[in-house]
Amino acid sequence: MKSVFTTALLILIYGHVSAQSGDANSILKKIRESKEDTNRVLAYIEYGNLLENQNIDSAGKYYLKAEALSQKLDYNIGKFKFRSNYTYILNLQGKFEQGLKLNKESLKIATDMKHQVNIGKSLANIATSYVYMGNFTEAIKYYQRSADQFEKLGMKEFLPRLYISIGSAFEHANLFNKSLVYKQKALQLARPMKDSLQLADILTNLGGNYFNLKRYKEGLAVYTEGLAVAQKIKSDIFIVQAYGGLCRVNRGLKKLDIAREYGEKGLALARKTGNVFLEMECLRALMFVAEDYNDTALSAKYTREALKIAEANEMTDHLVELYEDYATDLARENNYKGAYDYLMKYNLMNDAIQGLDVQKQLQELDTKYLTAQKEKQIVTLEKEKQTRNTLIYSLIGGFIAFIIIAVLIYRNIAIRKRIAEQEVLQLQQEKQLVATNSILKGQEEERTRVARDLHDGLGGLLSGIKLTLNSVKGNVILPEESAMTFTRAITQLDGAISEMRRVAHSMMPETLVRFGLIEALSDFCEGISASGQLKVTMQDFGFGERLDSSIEIVLYRVVQELLNNVLKYAEATEAQVQLTRIGSNVSLTVEDNGKGFDVKSLETSKGAGFRNVQARVDYLNGKLDIQSKPEEGTSVLVEIEV
Repeated sequence: MKSVFTTALLILIYGHVSAQSGDANSILKKIRESKEDTNRVLAYIEYGNLLENQNIDSAGKYYLKAEALSQKLDYNIGKFKFRSNYTYILNLQGKFEQGLKLNKESLKIATDMKHQVNIGKSLANIATSYVYMGNFTEAIKYYQRSADQFEKLGMKEFLPRLYISIGSAFEHANLFNKSLVYKQKALQLARPMKDSLQLADILTNLGGNYFNLKRYKEGLAVYTEGLAVAQKIKSDIFIVQAYGGLCRVNRGLKKLDIAREYGEKGLALARKTGNVFLEMECLRALMFVAEDYNDTALSAKYTREALKIAEANEMTDHLVELYEDYATDLARENNYKGAYDYLMKYNLMNDAIQGLDVQKQLQELDTKYLTAQKEKQIVTLEKEKQTRNTLIYSLIGGFIAFIIIAVLIYRNIAIRKRIAEQEVLQLQQEKQLVATNSILKGQEEERTRVARDLHDGLGGLLSGIKLTLNSVKGNVILPEESAMTFTRAITQLDGAISEMRRVAHSMMPETLVRFGLIEALSDFCEGISASGQLKVTMQDFGFGERLDSSIEIVLYRVVQELLNNVLKYAEATEAQVQLTRIGSNVSLTVEDNGKGFDVKSLETSKGAGFRNVQARVDYLNGKLDIQSKPEEGTSVLVEIEV
């Protein structure tokens, strides 16, 4: 299981501070005595702030009252304050999409009003929503825009929360050292401000960072201080967050009894306040403690409860970790099929972060599950084999007088024994084929992922660099020698972009995915012909409809491998590719007029080319026929059923 702790809570940048020191009775009196005007709107917001750390449902009701009256009065400040505050409630309830929608509405309101401070707050709140949704790239982009806005306005009081939020975004992306720099900077700025709520937020966030870096003693110190501050101001949210953190760091320090005590306190308080987000975090903390106690059943129970909360509230970022945790629990129970299914869910959500590791685990689990089924059959056959052997010896010893009958019986049993051994051998071969198929499938998935990352990620980055350099070139006057160097660098960058696209296309051609096998092979053959090394012609018949994508990929790789062999070894001038489909039968032929070779030499050849072709044809349960003689060219025929 993963032991990474992600921060349970991010406070939105909009101020919740003043309400902490407000007097509840005076605010309620203001609400009762005021008219239905803007003053009542502000009183609703103020009272909602006061209730946030006591009962988020009650706080939400007052925010909704403020919104209704603001709409009636067409009061833009009230509309903005409602959105900035109510999204805090939505985030605590796990309703991140709704929160993002309201935060973007608040940015539009602030922009229309040309209110620079509120623009900065809205940018920070949008970033927070993106963090909860697991989109850290967008989150950091908006946080940085917000920080620039407040620094430009000279309003340093907002910077500690911004720094803690930026640090949390990096922490969610597993960049813990970078996160620590921002959080320590936030604490340094926050201490002189005497803002207890903000200080509790920063201390509990920083504690999580120390935990992730395995600096447990430092984490224990800041969590303990954060708990004391939160208890002093009676902030249930940060009390729960501190309890959860103290559970984790004490577990890291091998103090399991203390860890469990803090975890159970946090879970009880989270459930009492209805904060599903922190309830889930406390469940995960207790899950790891139960695991250290070797109580796998209790650990799995906590995982299931946390997973149920995360799925119900669409907590995407936390679902990634919980899917992996639950897959581990199922694997412990020898439920490899269930573990495989949950790792598939994990893979779909986290491919960009840990794609290679997850694919490897998926392949291992898939192979392990199928192997377990085959091994059961092998054990059964082995038992039958042992039973027959015992029967043979008993008959020989007990019925020596009936030697002729015994010989006949022995002969019959020996035949069955050979059949059983053949069945065992066949099952072992099937097991090896399953493993090979899993590897081939993993290779194609990895090619697809790497090609997509190259094209969408590196390609976009290089193109962006090129646009930036061209922009600089047009706006800066350089000496002639420097200008030539600059131009040469841009030209080299063009070459790098072209080479990157060529590699991405080779790994997984876009034409194959979008238009199918025939179009992709036509492009591939035309590309080889255009190089002048080899003239390749292609013919196809009966392909009115596309084949299954997995079959198209394998056939494309077979043609790619065969033509590459022709280019490397055949010394041919012409080659022909023919694809024919008649009903469910598909045949592929690749011929060349090269120097040919002795087909028997393939049995001792160390080259991987034809072995790769044979493995892919086996994957499709097809037949491979190679015809070649020295100086007479080569013809390769592949036949499959679809």
